[in-house]
Order: sequence, then structure tokens, then C-alpha cells
Amino acid sequence: MMLARRHEIARLQSDFYRRCYRKSLWALLISIVIMFLLIVTIIYLILFQPARHYYISTTEGEIIPFSARPS
Repeated sequence: MMLARRHEIARLQSDFYRRCYRKSLWALLISIVIMFLLIVTIIYLILFQPARHYYISTTEGEIIPFSARPS
């Protein structure tokens, strides 16, 4: 009787740890996918930046577009 109870407790603990392991593994995989997507997004934003627009202002406050290549 006592041995059966210990086996039942051991089985319940094993099931609990197995469930927690699987949940943790899924959480880890999802976080890796999210990190990969964020890295790709950052690289895309760095490589494909829109052209910068520079403006010149006169002493009277008039704004004149200025096209210059960024260095």
C-alpha cells in the first residue's frame, strides 16, 4: 500500500516536470523566433534608411530645399 502511494507520487511529479519542461521549451522557441524577427527588422531598418532631406533657411525665415549626399 505504501509502495503504491510512493509510485503514484513519483509519477505525478514526473508528469508535472514533463509538462513544465514542454511549456518552457515552447516559450524558449517562441522567444528565439521573436528575437530573430527583431534582429531582421533592425538590420532592414539600418540597411534601407530613407534619404535624408536637408533644408537651408534664409535670414528672412524662408526655407529652401537643399540636396546633398550624406557623408
